[in-house]
Amino acid sequence: MKTNEDFANPTVMLKRMLYWRMAFFSVIILLAGMAIGASGMFMWLSSQKPKSISSQTMTVNRVMRQLNSQLKLSKPQADQIRPMLRKCVDSLEQVRKQARPQINQHLKHMNQGIAAVLKANQMKQWKKYEKQLMGLLQENRVRQPVPAKPKPAQTQRQTSQKKPSEIPIQPEPTE
Repeated sequence: MKTNEDFANPTVMLKRMLYWRMAFFSVIILLAGMAIGASGMFMWLSSQKPKSISSQTMTVNRVMRQLNSQLKLSKPQADQIRPMLRKCVDSLEQVRKQARPQINQHLKHMNQGIAAVLKANQMKQWKKYEKQLMGLLQENRVRQPVPAKPKPAQTQRQTSQKKPSEIPIQPEPTE
């Protein structure tokens, strides 16, 4: 048992303070090490740039996955098809880049022609439809990777909104 003499004894008190001081500073050093380690990891991770994959590479990879799953390609077959597919996708990208100014010119000419025929109230509707149509063309121009399956809450919200791809396009009247 401890007596009052132990608390009055300065040597005993110093030993107890020494243990508590060592425990306190050990915890401080531990926390400082964790903070320095976490900040160092954060700085290292923020300096790492994610590898960007070109849209052509994504297209080739997507088509190769589909071919592999549907045709059950062997490794040599896939190795032979991939460069051909890559070359074709690259040439199609070049054609798209060359044709884009002409397509834009034709779309501008079409919009001017349609605007000349429409009445004021129809013009408002046309502008809205034109934005949706341009959005659809933009979606087709820049293909994004297929997103993950939406969560149930997102599905309900998205079904109430019409996407540009759901716009009904009327066929041209034949004479």
